[in-house]
This record gives sequence, C-alpha cells and structure tokens, in this order.
Amino acid sequence: MSKTKKRITADIKSQIATLVQVIHPFLPLSARSKNTTTFYTIFQESRVSKYLDGFDVKRKALQNGWENVFRYHPKLPFTLIRKIVPAAIGYRKAKRDPLKQSELNSLIQALTTLGINMESELSGIEIDESVPGITVPPAELVKRLESHPLVDQIATNPLQLFKDGHYNESVRKAAERFEKEIQDRTGLTEIGKQLMGKVFSGASPTIPLNTLSTENEKNIQEGYQLIAMGMMMALRNIFSHGDENAREPEEAYEMLLFLNWLFRLLPSTT
Repeated sequence: MSKTKKRITADIKSQIATLVQVIHPFLPLSARSKNTTTFYTIFQESRVSKYLDGFDVKRKALQNGWENVFRYHPKLPFTLIRKIVPAAIGYRKAKRDPLKQSELNSLIQALTTLGINMESELSGIEIDESVPGITVPPAELVKRLESHPLVDQIATNPLQLFKDGHYNESVRKAAERFEKEIQDRTGLTEIGKQLMGKVFSGASPTIPLNTLSTENEKNIQEGYQLIAMGMMMALRNIFSHGDENAREPEEAYEMLLFLNWLFRLLPSTT
C-alpha cells in the first residue's frame, strides 16, 4: 500500500464526517464474538485497524480511521467499501433492521463527494428491505417451559420474550436479572464475572448457599461460584452486545432453565 501522504483539508475532513455519519449504522465498531464482521475486522484485514485504536466513541474512531485511510492509502477506500456493504446487509438483516436503499444512495453520494466513484458498482447491489419474520417456538416447548416451576424473575418478561420468538433477548434479560438480584442482595456495584467471584468465594462468602460445614457443601459453594462466573461470560456478556447469532428455541429453552436453576439455588431472603 502506498504511504504517500495526502493533505487532509478542513473541507475533506467535513466530507469524511459526512461519510462517517452515513456509514456509522452499517456495522458495529467491534464485537466480542469472533464470528461478527465489524469495522475493526474489516480494517484489520487491510492492516489499518491501528487507525481505529484509542477511541471509546465509535464516531470518533471512524473519523480518525477514514482520515488516515484517505491520507495514506488513497486506493484503499474501494476495498473497504466492497467489504463493508455486503457485511452490513447481512448484519442489519440479522438485527431485523435491513439496510435501506436510501442509505446506500447516501453512501454513493458521500463517496462521490470525496472523489470515490463507486456509483455503478454500488447501484447494482440489490437491497431487500423486508424485515425477516419471527419464528415463534413450538407450542410443546412453550408448554413445557410454562409448566416448569419458574422463579418470578424468569416467569415474567424473559418467558414472554421467549414465547414471542426473541430467544437471545429472553436469555439476556434473565441473565441480567440474576446479576441484579445479586447486586440487590449484597449492595455491591461490581458487575459480571467479578461480582460473582467476589460474592460466592472463600470460607465466608457474601452469599453462602449452605452451612459450609462439610467438604461437599464447600465444593457446592465453589462450584456454584465458578458456574455463576462462567454464566456471566458465556451468556450475559455475549447476548448483551446484540451481535450474537440468533439461537434456536431449544437452546434458549435450555439456557432459561439453567438460569432458573441458578436462581433456585440461592438461599431464601425471607
């Protein structure tokens, strides 16, 4: 790639800001899941991801990234856009917010203003703006879940989300309610893995599950601690980012029952 430095004037910065505004909702900046295509992974493939580093705000990262791409790699925008657009079509479809033709037209205009003529190429892309239908779970699966002794934290909103076909969201909500339950019981403000490790650990845990008087009881306490920590990483964290592939109803059903079990093992507060 060329390292010829191009001067970025105030006008070009403004034009890049317009491009960033248009392209901002196309993809996430980054994601925990390695299977998710993001702006970062696309920039990384062209060895320019360093231009996105050091920014907490997505818009600022993209502004800096595109400025440096235009400054040092004048031919690279073509490559990046050719990867971003199809990835955005898939990502937005999965998010039930399909990429719109008007957004693609705005991208064409923003690129043209910057001297990047991709109108013929991008205009040939077929955009399906229809929202994918929601597949509700099998009636038998709903019946089994409804007839199970569910705790209140799961029998309410998470169960309804599951019944409506929002499987990832139902698990996310249940996991967040478990986290909130632990915070409320202890008054702690830590979150996630750190919270679970602190509350359920040691000879004098903040929330003891039993008397800790036998080796088995101590093992149960430690095992529950590790399971709760793992749940925060494998369920709560993953589904909180909203870029995880949609789970099948059977898997979400099993996850909800697992979370229900975690709730049921907590000692009564009465």
